[in-house]
Amino acid sequence: MSYLRNQQYDEKDFPAFAAIREQIGFLPNFFVAQTARPDMVETEIAMTGNLIAKEGALPRRQKEYIFLVCSAANLSTYCVTAHCEMVRMLKLEGPEPEQIAIDHVHAKISVADKALLNFCAKLNSQTSKIGPHDVEGLRTYGFSEEQILEAVLLVGWAKFANTVAFGLGTVPDFENRRIAEELGKAQAGSRESQVPVVG
Repeated sequence: MSYLRNQQYDEKDFPAFAAIREQIGFLPNFFVAQTARPDMVETEIAMTGNLIAKEGALPRRQKEYIFLVCSAANLSTYCVTAHCEMVRMLKLEGPEPEQIAIDHVHAKISVADKALLNFCAKLNSQTSKIGPHDVEGLRTYGFSEEQILEAVLLVGWAKFANTVAFGLGTVPDFENRRIAEELGKAQAGSRESQVPVVG
């Protein structure tokens, strides 16, 4: 389930686990892999609830799209697979979540959604290149200050979750062949581009 040798745990020591099961229909391995630090698990679950699950400035659909786009760019098979399943469990309307993760630019979503996801993809991959003009671009599509703030926080939270999932070696909760293949190809391409040329 993960690289760590986690001790057996009693679920009654993790009351938030029951709430997660009720909310999304399953208990992610991501949290189970961290039971050595119950305090951290509780904090992460609370943050996830406040930022993603709780009603906020952005609708849940856009929040999930942000998480999918960022996690796919970070090649996090675990997070993309989990959030594809969440989109289905929540019956969120729109294109297949895999399409959003792999190629949101050509997905059948609004121009405003594409602008939001383009901003988030840039913030995720080229953090230091974000400037006032990027934020102003979102305002021209009608995004409020609260929505932009929430989008920025979601990008940061996706990066955090992706890093933790990689570091722990978290096994995906669901099988998603398309995502495994697409992100596997991207990872292989990334490794090849890092191979030094010997001359």
